[in-house]
Amino acid sequence: MAFTKYTAKNYDRLKGLQGITDDQIAEHMKLYQGYVNRTNALQEKLFDLAKAGTFDNGYQELKRRAGWEWNGMRLHELYFDNMKAGATALDDKNAFGAAAAKNFGSIEAWKTDLMNTAKMPGVGWVITYLDPANGQLLNQWIEKHESGHMATGKPILVLDCWEHAFTVYRKPTERAKYLDDFFANVDWSVVASRLG
Repeated sequence: MAFTKYTAKNYDRLKGLQGITDDQIAEHMKLYQGYVNRTNALQEKLFDLAKAGTFDNGYQELKRRAGWEWNGMRLHELYFDNMKAGATALDDKNAFGAAAAKNFGSIEAWKTDLMNTAKMPGVGWVITYLDPANGQLLNQWIEKHESGHMATGKPILVLDCWEHAFTVYRKPTERAKYLDDFFANVDWSVVASRLG
């Protein structure tokens, strides 16, 4: 058994976003690269310890840490993947827009629920999940990368609400402005593709 290393994705296409500056994206990429690097180092160490039959306290603590690093890597990828320069507004012709309107009564009601979730005090993630069991869309606050996820829920829209996502170009108290910037850059075709 061998560990296959992860490679950070290239997100040069995110230059020129509306509101969110190129400097902000560049700093955020450094943080994302750190998650990829730490995921690789941690998983490699876990593979080596398992190969050696060493399942001591050190192994156990690394296993506990693995979810933080791996989810930090993957959540950032989902976040960056669901943005693009030159994005257009969401409407009910988009499959996600239609699903949001069906589940919440209107696209605006879905967005209001998501925005109010994203404005809650604290740091973390806000994710619109699809419940594959019944097709319901649910907006959920995730405080830590590895805890608070909805079991079997499929991430459809991923929003980074940690302050590192906006404090290069916005003040820490300007999360609401950052949320508007985020919504101006959502690639709704990518979000819709995650429904299937």
